[in-house]
Amino acid sequence: MFHKPFKVKTQTAIKGSERKRVRNDIEKLFPNLQPEDLLQIIPAKDEMTVAKIYTHSGDSLVIYCVQKNPVFIEVFKELIPTVYSMWKFPELLPVFRTYPPVFSKLKGGADLMLPGVVVEGEVTPYTFRNIKKGDLCSVCLIGNKAPIAVGRAALSGSDMFESAMRGKGVQIVHLFGDDLWSFGDKSQIPVIPDGMLLMNEDDDSDKYEQSSSIKMDQQNGDSKVTGDLGINSQLNKQQSCNSGDVGYISSGQYVSESTGNQNDSGVLDQAMNKCNGSLHELDLKNGSNNTEETQEEVMDLLDNMDELLDVCFKCAIKSSVKKSDLPLLTSAFFKNHMVKFCPPGKLLDVKKSSYKKLSKFLQKMQKDGYIKVKELSKGADSIVEVDKSQLRDFELPIQIDSDPLQPLPSEAEFVLPKLTEMYSVTSAVLPLFKPNGQRKGSAVAMTDIRSYIDEYVRSNNLQSESKKSQVQLDPIIADIVLTKGENNITHLSWEDLFKRILSKMQPVLCIEHVGQPPTYQKGKVEGIKLDIQQRASNKKVTLIENIETFGIDPKELAHTVQVGMACSATISQLPQKNKGVQIVIQGNQISYIADLLLNKYKVPRKYINGLEKAPKRR
Repeated sequence: MFHKPFKVKTQTAIKGSERKRVRNDIEKLFPNLQPEDLLQIIPAKDEMTVAKIYTHSGDSLVIYCVQKNPVFIEVFKELIPTVYSMWKFPELLPVFRTYPPVFSKLKGGADLMLPGVVVEGEVTPYTFRNIKKGDLCSVCLIGNKAPIAVGRAALSGSDMFESAMRGKGVQIVHLFGDDLWSFGDKSQIPVIPDGMLLMNEDDDSDKYEQSSSIKMDQQNGDSKVTGDLGINSQLNKQQSCNSGDVGYISSGQYVSESTGNQNDSGVLDQAMNKCNGSLHELDLKNGSNNTEETQEEVMDLLDNMDELLDVCFKCAIKSSVKKSDLPLLTSAFFKNHMVKFCPPGKLLDVKKSSYKKLSKFLQKMQKDGYIKVKELSKGADSIVEVDKSQLRDFELPIQIDSDPLQPLPSEAEFVLPKLTEMYSVTSAVLPLFKPNGQRKGSAVAMTDIRSYIDEYVRSNNLQSESKKSQVQLDPIIADIVLTKGENNITHLSWEDLFKRILSKMQPVLCIEHVGQPPTYQKGKVEGIKLDIQQRASNKKVTLIENIETFGIDPKELAHTVQVGMACSATISQLPQKNKGVQIVIQGNQISYIADLLLNKYKVPRKYINGLEKAPKRR
């Protein structure tokens, strides 16, 4: 959010009543804070200002500053502490620990991924039990409790466990070194050792020499951490912090500071001396190991694809997309505008990036202010606005300038999305499909539905022995298929049974576009609608609707018809919500349009309605 400069609209001294309101809101948000702690965050008499800003993405935020340091930001009426406040109270939020090399990735704009989170022992359902999706949390590095970032949990605790610690863990909102940090006095990260160190470092000096990197003992679940800070720690069970049971999500076993003795002070002093350097100047070479190298390789691979996506996106926005192209389907933008800027020998694959989906990548670009994406029709996003002002200083790569890749002909480019008619599991049929692992709302293909019914009937011996085409109704099937007044029916034919079960399910259309995850649309397949209307002076026009479902670019189709038949063509938004656009073409052009849809776009004839309205040949 603050990786790019923001614009300060106003900055004024705060009123006394507003100061009290902010303090009360912080107390409600963090009930564990004591009154003296609240006064330390929002003092009664110290200089305090409130600044209204606009971020690079156009969001309006409020920053509360104490003695010129931002302490809290207000985002959509929600208060979020800054790193300046977190350094005073590092246990204010649940903490995720990570490796020092990850900081450079976060500073480059990446979010914290779950493989980079240091977790004590094995991950269990109770490791993140109190974390909910969207909860505020902080990020710190091994060996220092001072947070380096504040963000939101990208997944709930249960989802983190079920994902096997893969995917995005924390969406970074504010980071040490960003423009919000620069808005203050630019203080360096303080050194706040964990306070849970070995009671005697000399006893394990040999282990320290052998453990210059992180070593995991998977058999007993314990781990020793020797990071770049030179702290050799054996850690006990983690203890919860003031903000809840989540506590410090760390490796190893802790010996808490409260249970230690006075001999710990020497170890603590040594740790502080080894930590007193700036965290972004850490020597990463001494702390590398096989685990970190593997993680680095994976992150480098993701970063390389992320960078390639970013470069191809900016090249497409700056030199390929025109204002007349908008609105533009996201799939068409990726296929026709981004792919052609991919350097020779490389493949632009969204699935091999950290985004995994094109929609998530475009959401990030929208957040950065380059584009604006809207869902003009159900299940199909379109780019409706493009801002090229941020790319004035962006220079195209040399290999693209000298030898740009030409896009393939449209006939070779277009690939009809795969359309699959499926049915959604409802509560009425759930008892029948639950043994097969299906849940309410799951989309199931008709072939699978037949196999599930067949398997259920045969496993329960419900097929009539005298007449194989009949199925005996047990209480579960009878409750699903029989209606009021049909209690006397004990057998049904296979086909009748299948039709009755389908009637109790919700039709769903699965649409799989190239390079995008499948989308599911409720209801039956709505084919392309071709219609003829008579306007003033007995003039006829051809109307085309619902072509976005099949991945066809409306502008491209309208332009092809306009050039091919030398007629006018316009595109307008349908008044119904999420119904897409309507193409209006001069004259009765159904014959030409049908030829395009059937031969060029390979749309099956059964999905085209209105072909009979073509003019009859003489």
